[in-house]
Amino acid sequence: MPLSVQGVANAGLTVRVKNIELGEDATILTVSASFGSRETNFTNLAETKTYLVDASGNQLMLRPPDDNRYMRIVSGDTMEGRLVFLGAVAPGTSQLRLVINEGNTPDNTAGPGLTIALPLQQGGT
Repeated sequence: MPLSVQGVANAGLTVRVKNIELGEDATILTVSASFGSRETNFTNLAETKTYLVDASGNQLMLRPPDDNRYMRIVSGDTMEGRLVFLGAVAPGTSQLRLVINEGNTPDNTAGPGLTIALPLQQGGT
């Protein structure tokens, strides 16, 4: 289902979620992530735990690509792609939260902390 949700972290990270696919074995987000900082040359989207979480606290963990385990973005670049989270969203779920770099502050240049609410218009079905 199409989405148009954006989150911004003070360290220079902007993440836009364009689409969510609710599958039986995985939940996939189509995203655009940009990083612009004069303080550092790169940042990571998976420096710490990155996952989807529902209102009951169930977490679907990110499966980072083998060739970019920490989801590194160079300053001045935009990363376009699909983030795969292991597991299915429970039926009837009306909203998820995308948690990027759990426990980190939004101004952490190594891996900015960011939480984005993702409304599920079709209730997770």
